[in-house]
Amino acid sequence: MLDDVKIIRELARSVVEIAHSDQMQITKNMWRRHNSLEKVERPPVMCRPCGAWEREFLPPEVFVSTDPLFRGIEAILRMRLFKAAHVQDDEVVEPWIDMPAVHLGEERPLMWGVNVNTINPKKNGGSFIFKPEIMAEEDIDKLRVPEWRVNEAATSERYERACELLDGILDVHISYGRLNGAGFAYWGSYLRGLEQMMYDCVDRPEWFHRFIKFICDAHIKHIKGLEADNHIVRNDVGSVDAACMTCNELPRPDFNKAHVRLIDTWGAGDSQEFALVSPQMWEEFILDHQIPIFELYGLISYGCCESLVGKIEILRKKVANLRRVTVSPWSDIAHTAGHCRKEVVMEIRPMPSDVLAVFDKDDMRKDIESKMKQAGDTIYDFCLQDIETVFGRLETLSTWTAIAKEVGEKLYNR
Repeated sequence: MLDDVKIIRELARSVVEIAHSDQMQITKNMWRRHNSLEKVERPPVMCRPCGAWEREFLPPEVFVSTDPLFRGIEAILRMRLFKAAHVQDDEVVEPWIDMPAVHLGEERPLMWGVNVNTINPKKNGGSFIFKPEIMAEEDIDKLRVPEWRVNEAATSERYERACELLDGILDVHISYGRLNGAGFAYWGSYLRGLEQMMYDCVDRPEWFHRFIKFICDAHIKHIKGLEADNHIVRNDVGSVDAACMTCNELPRPDFNKAHVRLIDTWGAGDSQEFALVSPQMWEEFILDHQIPIFELYGLISYGCCESLVGKIEILRKKVANLRRVTVSPWSDIAHTAGHCRKEVVMEIRPMPSDVLAVFDKDDMRKDIESKMKQAGDTIYDFCLQDIETVFGRLETLSTWTAIAKEVGEKLYNR
């Protein structure tokens, strides 16, 4: 155990050195100006490994700790150091570690009052199947609001152990809450079933409105409970495998650091589970229920893997504080750019299979150039994500990142 602690502390020292470097301050300032719709030298670039972390980058044999808390901290440190050494994208490294609080009540899969579970694949890397519990209309009465209140004693014990491990090298921040943003279709898929939700829009629209409204009201009660308990934390910061959200507008001018409000933070929403539903039905059954959530936050980021064609027009009209949207590989960059103009930042996502499976530098360059041409003089960044494998070529991500930065510096005409 002593050797484990020594190794983790050495990892922490390496991370804090990166966090306090001059380059990191430059990168963070670039994101701040970018998210505030100001001119920057080039589009920021991000990579988000998913399954590749465990399969190729950080397999289990890399880790030294077997203690669950220490292992989680070690994983964050190793991810940050791997990105800095082998990817060199624009991820912002902060001088702290986030540690989840321990909440009262049941953990997932029982936190909604029913068993939110899946049927897992028999083969490694396969797809799971939803196993919904809301089968009959009356089953909605089984649902309850996931508990937001904190087990203070258990959380304090975890916090103290994390602080002792890191020995003042890195700070420890506690993150709170089980629900955030407005992922109603996400939870609907687990509770009701993905295909069944689409049928419900047609077969039982009144009941389905009631179902989605329960999920919406649960989110509102949950996050307002966190706010009342002073458990909202700032998210205008950098984090592991995510775009840095720092900006000039958040927190608000009347911000009191002793009590962070929802309005001082970013909210998020998406609807990728409703990708096959018409924009009109998406607006009625998802967006109109998300808007009360969005109004609680300072700025909003919207989208995931769904196309926003036909939806970005509605978002621009209805979500006044919309600041970032994703442009998935299945979306239309030019169409989205025409509606975002220089008022909303686009996160443009290349098709991961085109980049990772082929690994052709000329194709990478042409793809970035094409996307920049389609985006015109709007505001955007690039994010290569859903990376399940790099086919054993660890240099793939650093190669793509370097090309995206180079082409960005050359062609960005914002």
